[in-house]
Amino acid sequence: MFRKTLVVLPHFLRYVIRDTKYVIFILFLLITCHLSLIPPVFAAEEFATSYDVLYDIGEDGIATITEKVNLRNLTSEYYANQFKLTIGATQISDIKASDAGGSLEIASEQKENLTTISVKFNQQVAGLGKNLPWTISFKSKDFAEKVGKIWEVRAPRISPTSNPESYNLTLSVPKIFGDPSQISPTPKSQTVSGNKLFLTFDMEQLKSSGVSATFGQNQLFDFDLTYHLENNNLVPVRTNIALPPDTSFQDVIYQRIEPKPLNVTLDNDGNYLAWFRLERGQKMDVKVFGSAKLYSSSKVKNPFLEESLRNKYTSADKYWEKDNPQIISKVNEILGKNPPPDNGEKAKLIFRFVVNFLKYDSSRLEGNIERFGAVTALNNPDTAVCMEFTDLFIALARAAGIPARELNGYAYSANNALRPLSLTKDILHSWPEYWNASRGWVMVDPTWENTTGGADYFSKLDLNHFAFVVKGSSSSEPIPAGSYKYTGQEDTRDVKVSLSDTDFLGHPQIDVVLESLNPVISGFPGKLVIKVTNTGNSFFPSDSLTINSNKLTIQNSKTQKLGIIPPFGSSVFEFNVRTKSLFDSFTDQMTIAIGNQKFTQEVKVAPFILFQTVPLIISAVAAFMVLVYAVILGVFIYRKRILKAKLQAGKS
Repeated sequence: MFRKTLVVLPHFLRYVIRDTKYVIFILFLLITCHLSLIPPVFAAEEFATSYDVLYDIGEDGIATITEKVNLRNLTSEYYANQFKLTIGATQISDIKASDAGGSLEIASEQKENLTTISVKFNQQVAGLGKNLPWTISFKSKDFAEKVGKIWEVRAPRISPTSNPESYNLTLSVPKIFGDPSQISPTPKSQTVSGNKLFLTFDMEQLKSSGVSATFGQNQLFDFDLTYHLENNNLVPVRTNIALPPDTSFQDVIYQRIEPKPLNVTLDNDGNYLAWFRLERGQKMDVKVFGSAKLYSSSKVKNPFLEESLRNKYTSADKYWEKDNPQIISKVNEILGKNPPPDNGEKAKLIFRFVVNFLKYDSSRLEGNIERFGAVTALNNPDTAVCMEFTDLFIALARAAGIPARELNGYAYSANNALRPLSLTKDILHSWPEYWNASRGWVMVDPTWENTTGGADYFSKLDLNHFAFVVKGSSSSEPIPAGSYKYTGQEDTRDVKVSLSDTDFLGHPQIDVVLESLNPVISGFPGKLVIKVTNTGNSFFPSDSLTINSNKLTIQNSKTQKLGIIPPFGSSVFEFNVRTKSLFDSFTDQMTIAIGNQKFTQEVKVAPFILFQTVPLIISAVAAFMVLVYAVILGVFIYRKRILKAKLQAGKS
């Protein structure tokens, strides 16, 4: 963000002091100007400024910024002798300024993520309609950055307090950077001259957001994640960890997971959950190795959100108190009496409010970071980190009826002052996304737009945000990689992510196993269990599973829906079968079709009477027991008769 401040002084050369009240008034003005400079709002009313700005990006990424400024006096009472420029940058050098009288005196001060340049004019802009054209230039490394395979170029927006008369921006980018994958906002013109691409923007475009341009189509990361699991219960437990998922903007492959999980399942938010069994008191370190590819545009061509999820993503939760009266009142204030019908426009208004209302507080990173939630963030705007920017946006969006959720993950940042990571100190970051009916899920980052001074992180996000988990059904779960610690363990670097130049293709591979009671007993209901396992390195897309047989009768539907199967994951399907008679004996061939793949397995069928050993054994045992019982009973009856006969003989 650029903020300009004029330092103005009263100009009384045309006035004659005639009475005491004017003397007092003049003394008051002189004292005021001596003790405190006229504020920017006052200066903006007294002077008109026009700007022609050039951002010339070198092949090394260093930007040379040249601003040609024209200062015009709108009164005959005041004149300006200084100018202050505040820039959302931390690496500024080679500052130069000049006017018609030659070089100008310059002073600069850097504080947090802002640099202020003060310029003292050689001549005063005195007199109604008087103009002072002058030029300032400097260099900075903060506006262009090569990240892996892509170049990112940014220019901050115009500060709302500067109120220029006109503002024209030209962005000059080397053609060697490649074709742009996204430019926001859309430039007024786009031309090529020599080895440069020139993009132009006007004042209306730059009032709402800065310029963000990406050159390159995708970004590649390799990751090495460690999860620490511990069972403090008295009995064995099954627990899970959240693996980085595939989303609308990223593909993930997995080289290996050590130890191998029991299964990997998919939750309602699209997270991959790897399941493990822990014995009583057991500790386990799980290592996950893989790669990710991030895209500048959504992979989803026809976005759709189920009604049940739409309701879930607009409901209240622990840190997203969308039903709180303060949240409701604030969102009504933001959207006004006639809110726009489009969710994208509503989300934009909410996003701009959050960016301008909250203030990033880096001091909170020094200790244990406590998550405040949306309402506390609303009441304490000066103590926010990325969690508060995210929670407040989600709560306000949900209160406005816009489905919204949270993403936690790794965000590449070469300058933590401008693009801080604060979910877990300097490891992870948090940012929100909202649902747009035509675009699907749209990721935004209010934290980084705030800390970069207005660079556009709403229209389209950069290729540096690698999501580890999606939180939509819950504001606190699942937990991202880097947050799994043993009891009492110190902070360790369990997240290792590095840029990569090696592209990849995902290779899902399914293995089908048919499990059944072998052989199937003819004439009786049987059950076939089909287990489908993904042994590949990427997810197997949703498809249908169909089973066909030559002789067996399949009693339920032959086709079942096969959902997404993550790598290392499996799904189980059951089919009820039956033969036509009690005397069938054959080997049937079952054909299982998944998409365009077919798997064939055999099932044996045997008649109940002739070939089943288990029933025969049971019958023999039962007959033997009956025989033994009869013998014992016969012996008992025989002895009883003998005893009775002896008793009768004794009496006689």
